[in-house]
Amino acid sequence: MSAGELDRQRIEPLLQRLGAGDRPALDHLIPLVYRDLHRMAGNLIRQESTTSRTRPTSLVNDLYLELERQGSVDAESAEHFFHIAGYLMRQILVARARRRASQKRGGGQQQVSITKALAVATVWEETPETIIALDAAMARLEEVDSLKARIVELRYFGDLSIDATARALGLSPATVKRHWSVARLWLFDQLQKSAS
Repeated sequence: MSAGELDRQRIEPLLQRLGAGDRPALDHLIPLVYRDLHRMAGNLIRQESTTSRTRPTSLVNDLYLELERQGSVDAESAEHFFHIAGYLMRQILVARARRRASQKRGGGQQQVSITKALAVATVWEETPETIIALDAAMARLEEVDSLKARIVELRYFGDLSIDATARALGLSPATVKRHWSVARLWLFDQLQKSAS
């Protein structure tokens, strides 16, 4: 998400109103950020298996419903809002994956091809089991190193660049790159262990 692309003069006051619980602010905010949210959703599910019914528009609609259900969103900036949106999209996709897995015979328990999942730009192309395994690995990463987990949230699920992630966290781009590399390796290791 390029910070220059956003109309901050219109977005940030709406975020302040939304943080104060002003529900109509959400209805004014969504049209301003819809294209960016749709692009984020598309990036997350672009290579999802062809059997999935998830589409970017559907994911953005579910995100809107979740934001509306929460009533208020405490986003300090546009980047922070997109981080929250990315996190919520992840939760929506994980919930869908769990529902799909539970509908399969035996609860969908099968070995997950993690190596293939991490070799591509996004894991959402994989089975529901892969998505669930990644969510569990992210929860473990949060316990071990919350900064690395936050960087993964912002970069991978929030679709922020290295520079935007650095600004959102108040870190240097070099520090974000270093943590991002270590976090990806750590997640890869965790996912390989869960597949074996």
